[in-house]
Amino acid sequence: MSSVSLEKVTKVYSNGYEAVNGLDLEIADGEFMVVVGPSGCGKTTVLRMIAGLENITSGVVRFGEDIMNDVAPRDRDVAMVFQSYALYPQMTVSQNIGFALRMRKVPKAEIERRVRAAAEILGITPWLDRKPTRLSGGQRQRVAMGRAIVREPSVFLMDEPLSNLDAKLRVQLRAEISRVQSRIGVATIYVTHDQTEAMTLGHRVAVLRDGALQQCDTPQVLYDHPANVFVAGFIGSPSMNLFEAQLSSDCRSIAIGSQSLPVSDEVLRRHPALQRSAGRTIVVGIRPEDLPAASDERPGVTFQGDVELVEALGSEILVHFRTDAPIVIPEGTKAVIDGEEPSAKVTPDDCVARIEPRHVVHAGDRFSFTVNPERLEFFELDSGISIWE
Repeated sequence: MSSVSLEKVTKVYSNGYEAVNGLDLEIADGEFMVVVGPSGCGKTTVLRMIAGLENITSGVVRFGEDIMNDVAPRDRDVAMVFQSYALYPQMTVSQNIGFALRMRKVPKAEIERRVRAAAEILGITPWLDRKPTRLSGGQRQRVAMGRAIVREPSVFLMDEPLSNLDAKLRVQLRAEISRVQSRIGVATIYVTHDQTEAMTLGHRVAVLRDGALQQCDTPQVLYDHPANVFVAGFIGSPSMNLFEAQLSSDCRSIAIGSQSLPVSDEVLRRHPALQRSAGRTIVVGIRPEDLPAASDERPGVTFQGDVELVEALGSEILVHFRTDAPIVIPEGTKAVIDGEEPSAKVTPDDCVARIEPRHVVHAGDRFSFTVNPERLEFFELDSGISIWE
């Protein structure tokens, strides 16, 4: 078992395209690190450089204290699970799982022991004598995971292993992967474009954009304190609403279009750097779940919007609305939830509120929401960086 360290790792292809730019990342032994970002952000390239399938242009990859830059892939003691199952159709499940061990001349009794152990971990023992053609997609992905686990690697790499499965099966396999990783206890780097997978699986999550690390922290910290507007707009389901807003010269109120919200002493205490933006245009972020429907039982500051679309989901209602404030849409933050793109009816400049079920709301309504000003997030307009300390 081993930790993984990337130090200023950069990848530039022969055509001049920079896929990864000076990436610093530490994955502890036994940690489940998820690398997430939009398509083309460099996350799979990072995984391939760790595996040795892609040469690095500059920087250092370490496993523990050992530099791996020039170590051949077969000598790195890593195991990978890919999007495609890549199982041999003529072999049984047992033969597929043990194939790499047979190639390494591992004794037959040891192969059988490891195959049985991996099958037990994954709950696939009853399928060991079946051919892959008799298995479902989820079962085949379990076999692919077994083929990686059986090698007892020091580092476990996963490249979007659930992307070919339907939504229900992805939920089931997410729980399975988390359980298996906890049991085998090796450093695991999991790549996905689905932020729901990232938030539910990772001990920590590294958010990439255009080959550069935007933030790496626990899922809760990414949600509560995004480092910039990109992370704010990428993390969350639905993602954070981001408005251009005018902070008053005394920092006591903030104008979002024609509506004004107060800025309390508590907010200024939590965001002391806000004082430096007095009188300026900034970006204000409000999570959809921090915009419940206004009611007599919920006194507080109200915020209004013109309803464009209502999605009743049974346990909650998503209200898509517009205001007269400019919306900030960070490039590349189009939501991907459980592998699915949002409805085509939802336009990019819609705001979203998550309200309790059984409220009566229709498209075309002027609807009132309650806002807790202490739940607002603030960002610089030009740089997009969080205004925090």
